Amino acid sequence: MIVRTFFIIGSVLAGFALGSSPGSGTFTPGILSGLLMGALALALIRLERLTFSAQVSETLGGFAGFAIGLCLSGMTSFINQQIFLQRPEIVSFVTTATVLGFCYLGTILGIRMGRRYSLAPISHGDHSTSQTQQPKILDTSAIIDGRVADLSRTGFLEGPLLVPQFVLRELQRISDSSDGHKRIRGKRGLDILQALTNMENINVQIVDADFPQVPDVDTKLVELAKLQNAKIVTTDMNLNKIASVQGIQILNTHELSNAIRPAVLPGESLKVFLLREGKEAGQGVAHLDDGTMVVVDQARRWIGKHVEVVVTSVIQTNAGRMIFSSLREGTPRLQASYG
Repeated sequence: MIVRTFFIIGSVLAGFALGSSPGSGTFTPGILSGLLMGALALALIRLERLTFSAQVSETLGGFAGFAIGLCLSGMTSFINQQIFLQRPEIVSFVTTATVLGFCYLGTILGIRMGRRYSLAPISHGDHSTSQTQQPKILDTSAIIDGRVADLSRTGFLEGPLLVPQFVLRELQRISDSSDGHKRIRGKRGLDILQALTNMENINVQIVDADFPQVPDVDTKLVELAKLQNAKIVTTDMNLNKIASVQGIQILNTHELSNAIRPAVLPGESLKVFLLREGKEAGQGVAHLDDGTMVVVDQARRWIGKHVEVVVTSVIQTNAGRMIFSSLREGTPRLQASYG
């Protein structure tokens, strides 16, 4: 930001110096030239932000638009000379402004047209292949969660994995937090990311693109997904909703984990280890290997022991699946074997 500010100030001063003629009694040409150079500097900074993370199609579109704008400005230079034939001191100013205006507009329109018409290869075969190779952007929650590494290792998550610099900064901020729990989560995320980069046949790319005008990370991720035509890998339900509303495809590893869990139906028997009390009086709570919570009625006296339960109902929530159960008939006799 500081460098850009000095660049603009320097351009204005240079334009004023070039436009001011020694011995003239007016500063008008110098002021106009300084403003023109300042506008040119702002246009260059804008173009730099647009093309910093541009795809190949956007870059080619920008060059084509610039060339067309240059040709149009050349065609209009003769008209400008005829219009301002009696005012030669204005001809150079108007001609320069026309060239800058046409070239700037041509470049902007070219970049937007290139963004619309991507040069990605068209698949004439199985459409699913092109979908799996679509870039996937990893957000902070997905990296800390860690299951993305297992999915990549087993081949279920294909295509280049993009990690934006602002996500890396957020991971670093969390790992340096004064909160011990947050610090552990941040360091875990950095370890998972390092493991991903060390995996063979896994294409992890660090993306330098940023959106300084966007304050929060979630909106940055959505903007980057639009720019890269990518999917977002996350476990954050809020980001899931925000991105889905704007037409961005989401791969939620938490939802995937819930979807592939083995089905548990009412009436089935489970053998679980009761860890703690439940919210209601007399309840005991256990967990399956996949993390599913099992609530057992009237099981408080068996906490710390293995019991056999019968599933009474299964509830699916946003946080995951919950299984409600009751002790299997004859449980007191069963517990005698655990002494």
